[in-house]
Amino acid sequence: MRTSQIVATGLVAFAFACATNTSGPDPLADTSARAQGTITLSASHTPGSSVVSPNVSVSFVPDTSGILTSCGTQEISSCTVTTAPDCKSLGCGTGETCGWDDGCNSACIPACTLSCGQGQKCLRDGNGDQSCVAIQTFDAGPVAISGGTMPITVYPPYGWKGTDEGAPFAPGASLRVQAQGPVGAGFAPFDIGFQATTLMQANPPLDQLDLGTFFGSDDVMLGWVPGSDRVYVNLQGAGGSARCLAKDSSGAFSLPRDVINAVIGDSDVQAVSLSLERVRLDRHQDAKTVGYLDNQTIQPRAWIDVETRSSESISLEACKSTESSCGAKCVNTDSDHDNCGSCGNSCGTGSCYQGSCQTSSGGTCSACQTQADSSSGMCASEYASCTGSCKSLMTCVMGCSGDTTCAQSCLNTYPSGNTSAFQSYFSCLCSSACSSECATQCGQ
Repeated sequence: MRTSQIVATGLVAFAFACATNTSGPDPLADTSARAQGTITLSASHTPGSSVVSPNVSVSFVPDTSGILTSCGTQEISSCTVTTAPDCKSLGCGTGETCGWDDGCNSACIPACTLSCGQGQKCLRDGNGDQSCVAIQTFDAGPVAISGGTMPITVYPPYGWKGTDEGAPFAPGASLRVQAQGPVGAGFAPFDIGFQATTLMQANPPLDQLDLGTFFGSDDVMLGWVPGSDRVYVNLQGAGGSARCLAKDSSGAFSLPRDVINAVIGDSDVQAVSLSLERVRLDRHQDAKTVGYLDNQTIQPRAWIDVETRSSESISLEACKSTESSCGAKCVNTDSDHDNCGSCGNSCGTGSCYQGSCQTSSGGTCSACQTQADSSSGMCASEYASCTGSCKSLMTCVMGCSGDTTCAQSCLNTYPSGNTSAFQSYFSCLCSSACSSECATQCGQ
């Protein structure tokens, strides 16, 4: 089994992408074998948030032929969808990982379990045999990136944790990446200048997508402020993932319904992660490699991709049968204060009950409580259920004006009060019907 088909760590730049609606071929779709260096500066944000999360990733691979794989990929309505292995039916056990075998069939891949010494790692070959092999590095030594909004220097194995918020580059800035070269095998020293992309801004913002439309039956139109690089529409769900290349200058892309359905899969929960990502790629095909690796090929062709990425992303989930979609939010219009009866209908200082806004007469707690207790009031059924010692308990607690010691004393005085009925009535009165009028009495 080829365990490299489980994941393609550090090589997201090689993901297949759809090439329709674009002005030219997608450079990230080139999967030819080579030694590959990938340096990525990215900035991501969620709609409506001022927080931008930066990230820097650096990787160097001696031979991409053992990593690039098309298992599970299919073209659907102009996009490429990568379906996940059928892990549910396999039932992989402890020490196994669900992935693809050499025939691109779903399979349980056994873990490598040998206990190896210092400087060694466990490796499974194509026949499934295990052995301990020496850990050999393939890198470019320290890598420094200048010209951005923050100083960046990373050392092998290139883990980076940013302490700042904000994009690591200014829109359209001129940047430079320099590598000192490896101690052993890897990419020879290089010095590359490149230009940053501009920041992605969805238009309208992704949090204004209507969930009913997104999880409906038609294609979904997405928009953004146009730019001059490449835009990818990315989807991730229980059924797999999709990556579609759009024309940046058009500012719009129609996401096919078939693609959305394929990514959702047959999961009981309809949910996806969606992002719009702008990418600028500078590709350098004249890089040099140095050194030697035991039992591993270093391809004679050596490329370095330097990327800047900016994305806006959101997680979406279809509404339950008892909810309505108001934009990208699921609400119960029977009780939602800001969407009472219909989306956008706010009850102001009142409350929402059975889809209608309720207001108190006089504005006092007692007046509001009387109205809530009436036959047509919001808490009529809860009031009717709270009888005998339950009503005595309620009167006692409301008289405490939020004092917790007093309220506990009431509970001790009326231990036989129907606690569940009391809690239902108290919740209705204090959380829904008279939350503002009885704020003091309810201890808010």
